[in-house]
Amino acid sequence: MNTGLSQRAVLNYALPALPLAIPTVAVYILLPTFYVEEVGMSLALVGLLLVLARVLDVISDPLIGRWLDHVQGKLFKLTFVVGGFLCVPGLWLLIHPAPSTAAISLFAGSTLLYLGWTLIQIPYITWITHLSSDSFQRTRAISYREGFSLIGLLLSACLPLLALIGFSTQAVLQSMMLVTVILGAFFLYRLLSYLPAPTRLKIAQGRWHDVKNNRLAVKLIAAWLLNGIANGIPAVLFPLYITSVLGNTPDSRGVFILIYFIAACCSLPLWLHLSRRFDKVLLWSIAMILAVCAFIPAAFLAPGDNHWFILICIITGFAFGADLSLPHAIQAEVADWDRFRFKREHTGLLFALWNGATKAALALAALLALGLLDLSGFDAQSTTPSLSLALIYALLPCVFKVVSILILWRFPLRNHHHRALIRRLSERASGSFNHAGSVSNPVPTSITNHRLQ
Repeated sequence: MNTGLSQRAVLNYALPALPLAIPTVAVYILLPTFYVEEVGMSLALVGLLLVLARVLDVISDPLIGRWLDHVQGKLFKLTFVVGGFLCVPGLWLLIHPAPSTAAISLFAGSTLLYLGWTLIQIPYITWITHLSSDSFQRTRAISYREGFSLIGLLLSACLPLLALIGFSTQAVLQSMMLVTVILGAFFLYRLLSYLPAPTRLKIAQGRWHDVKNNRLAVKLIAAWLLNGIANGIPAVLFPLYITSVLGNTPDSRGVFILIYFIAACCSLPLWLHLSRRFDKVLLWSIAMILAVCAFIPAAFLAPGDNHWFILICIITGFAFGADLSLPHAIQAEVADWDRFRFKREHTGLLFALWNGATKAALALAALLALGLLDLSGFDAQSTTPSLSLALIYALLPCVFKVVSILILWRFPLRNHHHRALIRRLSERASGSFNHAGSVSNPVPTSITNHRLQ
């Protein structure tokens, strides 16, 4: 495993994130509306079929992760190809449903798309552990990856603007599919052709229930899940907050979204620079504290306070840049720790669990946000600013972020610990590592014994 990464290698790794992000807005926002308004299906049936497809999607994550822990390099790359070939017919079925079998098209298309997406996404994020053993180089590659992902999200958000020049919803979806397939095929080809195939280490394969023994992984999954819920609640309620609290028109929502994502993009180089000097867990915790401090005032804004909300968008977007880059690098370090401490291969499964936690966080965020808002008696037609909406939108996410920070408090795996365990893994692979005290600069006893087990 190389420690340094050339700029070309980083770009070849990071660029596929752009087309992978492009279908986001179309699939999550335009597609349900398309099936209700243009295909004629009921909202309840559309929601049920999408939920069933998502349940199958979550179940597939650990199965695919487990598969990746058992395959050699060529089969690892083949997983991308299979995923791509499933995504294309999945998108086609979703965009071109037959009127008599629209429900089948929606369910089958969603299932194929989610499965194909997962077959690409999990090996893609897992690959970071094979690119380099150096923590900074990993963070650098992840920062580029998430930056291109944000660009893909912005492109995704711009696609609905085609409706302003006469495109139907189906035509917008077709345009999305065309751009995604062309860019995806090209960038995935470069990824698979120019980066060396990951090779499976000759170590024991862990069992499913062994994951719970890695308390670091459990802590990180819990913190990631809670922080994901904290980010998901404002995302779900954002459209309502803009109109019902700030008193703006729906057309203004895109401006605030653009400001938020631009701030996140601009912050990525800074978080990358800071990660070279400071521990990533500390930086991530500071970013979450910054987001909490900036977001609390959003609960007390009134109609017309757009200038204050713009400032909140800038600060929270800046903090979101840390959410995009730092946790993924920490996940890779925890996977290294798992391999070192337990002498087993669980990298694919661990990344699959983190990926599944992301999906679960989005689902739980929607359930909590909309459920609590409904219980509060919120009326979207009311002209009076909604205090309940403001409190759920701004304060509830802060609670989840604070709990996430507490979980990460005194997280024991730090940058210098990771450098030490990488040395130990290299010596073990070369046969020069025999016991805990056989090498210089060992991993501290406090790390190898009770604190991280």
